Amino acid sequence: MLKQRILTASLLALLAIAALFIAPDWLWSGLILLIATIGAWEWGGFARITKTWQRVLYAVLPAGITLLALQGLTLPVSLGWLVMEMLLLMLVVTRYQKSSGKQGLDSPIFILLAGILGLALFAFAMIQFRAAAGPAALLLSLFTIWAMDTGAYFTGRRFGKHKLAPHVSPGKTWEGVWGGAVLAGLVALIGTFLISEPTPISLLPFVLLSAFIAMFSVFGDLFESVLKRQVDLKDSGQLLPGHGGILDRIDSLLIAMPMFYLLWSLGVLLQ
Repeated sequence: MLKQRILTASLLALLAIAALFIAPDWLWSGLILLIATIGAWEWGGFARITKTWQRVLYAVLPAGITLLALQGLTLPVSLGWLVMEMLLLMLVVTRYQKSSGKQGLDSPIFILLAGILGLALFAFAMIQFRAAAGPAALLLSLFTIWAMDTGAYFTGRRFGKHKLAPHVSPGKTWEGVWGGAVLAGLVALIGTFLISEPTPISLLPFVLLSAFIAMFSVFGDLFESVLKRQVDLKDSGQLLPGHGGILDRIDSLLIAMPMFYLLWSLGVLLQ
């Protein structure tokens, strides 16, 4: 299983990097919108949508909202959108953990709205980030989150003793989170010397904020775990061997990439 996960992750990373640096803007935007659409299709399962036409209709909503947002969504509105999503993730995950798995996000309407919010904001950020800060800055942000996932996995397996949220995701530990954050910070630090774009703020705050964003990305993973547990799903889908569905691969990115996009965008404005 581990070899299959590594192989799939490596292939996806290579494809993402190739598209990031080679694809024209229209193709990059199309790929991101396709990912959001597939993710929305999978998200429909969290709300127990069984009729195909309803699932298809829901699947295209985030892409449609993203296209509207690209026509003129301002940074302040984007920030408000992000804060709303951050609060939602913290509230749902904390509530589920404190209630020992008895209270989550039960309303199908709210589950579907949460999916539209998260996927559309993610798609908007991925498209705007590349255009505003360049492929290298976006890639550094992606590597930082991937470092968080990798560091947390191996540190947790080796040193994990204190459970992070056992009712949400029994395998995650505080040791894993801190180990992942350290690796994410190191990747952010090293990456700043390898890319041509200057960081939007001074080096130390940038590295610390990158590590914080990486840590917060765990809420994206935990939030999806809550939704899957509510409908007794192990994976959001079977599209990716060893990983499950698209959402299982991008769950932490859904909140982290908008945060990185706004870090770069607001940092540039404040200079």
